[in-house]
Amino acid sequence: MESILKHPQKCWNYIIHHHWSKDILRANLLYIFLVVVYNLCHFSLAVIHWHTFNHFFWLMNLCLFFKLGLDILDRLLRRR
Repeated sequence: MESILKHPQKCWNYIIHHHWSKDILRANLLYIFLVVVYNLCHFSLAVIHWHTFNHFFWLMNLCLFFKLGLDILDRLLRRR
């Protein structure tokens, strides 16, 4: 039972100590925050629907993981 309770803490420590995972976490939180604020105060503009939010959320994460792959490839090529 104790290992189950420590798993979220281990995941959080991993996120905090790795540069690329911090970027992904910050981008996701900022995106969610901006969409929520926009939907609350959209000033008679169109509301962002769940379908649109979901598509752009996954597209953003796909781009961030692509950037992660390029960063890893760059590091490997520099070590050569």
